[in-house]
Amino acid sequence: MTKEKLIQYCNLEEEIGKLEKRIDRIQKQSEMVSDVVQNGYKGHAVIYGYDCYRKYKLEKLEQLLKQRHDRLLDLQIEIEEWIDTIQDSDIRQIFEHRYIDNMSWIQVQLAMNYRHENAARMKHDRFLQKIS
Repeated sequence: MTKEKLIQYCNLEEEIGKLEKRIDRIQKQSEMVSDVVQNGYKGHAVIYGYDCYRKYKLEKLEQLLKQRHDRLLDLQIEIEEWIDTIQDSDIRQIFEHRYIDNMSWIQVQLAMNYRHENAARMKHDRFLQKIS
């Protein structure tokens, strides 16, 4: 397991969150659209219609979201299996909190009852340097 793969996992989680927000924002938009067109010198007409592009865009984004969820699940399983091979329980817990539970370093510090935030991060970094 490389540090790049672990970082990729965290970044993919962020991407999925942003994509879900974008899909939600589009779903909240109205399906109906309207436009005002000039009809002669003094008149105008309002045209109403169904936004086909919105539906197409939503379908494509939902398909992309499913692909990213599948990739994330594959990566998560791979990372969990790798974490399970770590012999030291302390290190294993740090990796589980950081990558599986998606905790910040401060949250890891509190969960592990360390006095300093850097303690968990430094153990994490030393372990990755040792295995690479």
